[in-house]
Formats: sequence, structure tokens, C-alpha cells
Amino acid sequence: MSERFALISNMVVVEETAVIIASVLAGIGGGFLSSWMSFNGSGEKFDPRKHGNALITGALAGIALGVAAATSAPKDMTSAQALVLYLTIFLSAVGIDRLRTTGSRMVTRNAATGKLEITNKEKDIAADKETPK
Repeated sequence: MSERFALISNMVVVEETAVIIASVLAGIGGGFLSSWMSFNGSGEKFDPRKHGNALITGALAGIALGVAAATSAPKDMTSAQALVLYLTIFLSAVGIDRLRTTGSRMVTRNAATGKLEITNKEKDIAADKETPK
């Protein structure tokens, strides 16, 4: 093991507040990456509301995971472990935002399809009432 890695892995993160703040920033970064990837892949015009939703989702993920990390003895955490934590939070925020976005699209699509089916059934019922037997 190199001396540089040994030095990094022996450093200690002390402040619980710093862990939470860094976790929130990692979550916001993950939300931003997810939003940027969605925007570039969609070909749509930029919508600040969608981008804001991704940042909020990332921040909430960062808060939740940061609080969980802060309650699990961050004083015993080395810098290398903290780096892994922040990378995990970053990637979790990307995944959570993608899940939220995909789930929202799926629900919207299914609701629109269901509404269309109900409308067609209502038309069929109305047509049956109007048609003499």
C-alpha cells in the first residue's frame, strides 16, 4: 500500500455537521447529474421545474443518508470511508431521482390510457342507449 493511500485512510472525520453538509451536497450533485442526463437525453426544451425537482430529490436523499451516517459514529470514520459514503450518496441520489422520474412518467401514461379507455366505454354505453333495438 502506498504512503499516500495510508495517509488518506488514517485521517479522521470528526464533525457530524460536516458529514451531513457534505452528504446534502453529494445528494444535490447526484440530483443535478440525473437532471442533466434526462435533459440531454430528452431533446425537450429546458424546464426549470423538472431540474428543481431533481435537486430537491437529491437534497432529500442527501439529508436522509447524511443523518443516518451522522448517527453511526462519524468520529470513527476515516477520510477514505467518508469518501466512499459521499460517493454512495451521490449515486443513490442519481438512482432515486431516476426512479422518481420514471415512476412519474409511468403513472401519467397509465392514467392517460385509463382515462381514454373510460371515455371510450362511456361513448359505447351512450351509443348503445341511442341505438334502437
